[in-house]
Amino acid sequence: MSDLKIKQKGIGAIHDNKIKDKEFAQRVLGICLEARKLGKFGKPKTVQELEERIDTYLEKCFDAGLPPTVEGMALSIDYDRTTVYDIEHGNIKPQFSNTVKRAKDFIANYDASLAMSNKLNAAIYCFRSKNMYGMKDVQEIKATSDFSTDPKDPESVVEALPDMNEKDFIEIKKE
Repeated sequence: MSDLKIKQKGIGAIHDNKIKDKEFAQRVLGICLEARKLGKFGKPKTVQELEERIDTYLEKCFDAGLPPTVEGMALSIDYDRTTVYDIEHGNIKPQFSNTVKRAKDFIANYDASLAMSNKLNAAIYCFRSKNMYGMKDVQEIKATSDFSTDPKDPESVVEALPDMNEKDFIEIKKE
């Protein structure tokens, strides 16, 4: 049994940790280092400084031929992802909110364009959309009632309920 090798593909597969495309890995590390260097300037003090820092990060991504990420953007402006979320929603630094929203929309548009062109795995796009861009699956549920007329008061609602004894209630709870 020890000679038996199990081969799996995809999630659950055991992969070696060797980098197969060293040149690509170096480009990725290079853009991460550039974002980190931008962040070393400290937190932006003005909206203009924030926009310039984000634009510089995006230009460096373009030059490297790599996709921009919310994580890289956050690193380049010296904030963590949680703080970027708080800025985006106006909880802190409300003057920066619109700039961060627009930058995230830019990155989301890039991801969507890649996904629509089959250049980005759909599962990754769904994950990033829900976790980075605030998108969510929406399901419409329509509620209807059996009332022929709208009840006028709470007592009317109670009277319209079906008769149930304690045994019925316990059985319903068990289900």
